[in-house]
Amino acid sequence: MSEQTITGFLLPGLDKRPEGTPLSLVVPCEPCRGFHWHGAGTVEQPSERAGTVTERISHCPRGNEYERIRIAAEPFRREWMTTGYRWSAAYRRHRDEVA
Repeated sequence: MSEQTITGFLLPGLDKRPEGTPLSLVVPCEPCRGFHWHGAGTVEQPSERAGTVTERISHCPRGNEYERIRIAAEPFRREWMTTGYRWSAAYRRHRDEVA
């Protein structure tokens, strides 16, 4: 596995559960043209915070290997994703703007 660090985004869940609102770490994946998801605790008790780097092992079936995720200060925007969890045109525009 490579020593690659990629950027990920925090995304709060839409449903409130007794243990809190789920929080996900969403990672854009170039080979899949979609997103991979990692747990990040709850909004009330997050295990990850914006601006930090976390060690996570990639689970991409298409070979996007990473070991660390730099968590962006900006949150994930739902309009970046299609209903099939693929990159939307809005995400592609955002990616091109920050590149």
